[in-house]
Amino acid sequence: MANDPSNPGGYRPDDPRYGLSGQALQDYYLAQPPQWFIRSYYKPDSLHLREAAMDVHLAHLRAHADKIHFAGPLLSDDGETPIGTMAIIELPDRAAAEAYVAGDGFAKAGMLEAPEIIRFVSSKRLKQGDREPDPDQQLFVCECIDGPDAKALRAQSAADHHDYQGSLIERYFAHGPLRNDDGTGLLGSLFLIEVADRNTAELLVANEPMTAAGVFSEVRINRWRFGKSIS
Repeated sequence: MANDPSNPGGYRPDDPRYGLSGQALQDYYLAQPPQWFIRSYYKPDSLHLREAAMDVHLAHLRAHADKIHFAGPLLSDDGETPIGTMAIIELPDRAAAEAYVAGDGFAKAGMLEAPEIIRFVSSKRLKQGDREPDPDQQLFVCECIDGPDAKALRAQSAADHHDYQGSLIERYFAHGPLRNDDGTGLLGSLFLIEVADRNTAELLVANEPMTAAGVFSEVRINRWRFGKSIS
């Protein structure tokens, strides 16, 4: 795929972006229903508020279940202690994403730090109800934020990046670009992965060709699990 002039982006044949580049690729992204990656950490010393806020939190999730692709608690490395919440949800714009966060029971209880809200386009068509996680594996959210030279470095490493993802495709529940609010610019990449442990998650991201190429200036990896209310 790396040297195929008909597929300059190096996409896999089963990828809907196969063969697309330039304006055609931009049009593809803009034609997708806007998804938003929303990650909120709990404020320090707020965990004691969680139980009382849980019913409102769950009701809020269920009310948006038809729009949620993935959602669940972020966890410390012990796999038990919640440290925040994450969702990938289909909403028309940032204002709707901000309203979604504000309506969460945890937000209403004053538990949440300022959220990270970034437009996202998944290159995999899975949603949370489509595949059960392996109980012997762990789930991680990997936020990879582009550095100042990312545009040129992405172009140089794109084909190797797609080959690498293809070799590990069953490890991904979702993967794709993080984009600006109107969908026209790249900000980074997001990977939802299933691996043995944190060390394996960190190694998977470290071995990602775009990491090796210096595309990313910041990487955040959080353990998480499927939210029970929509699973």
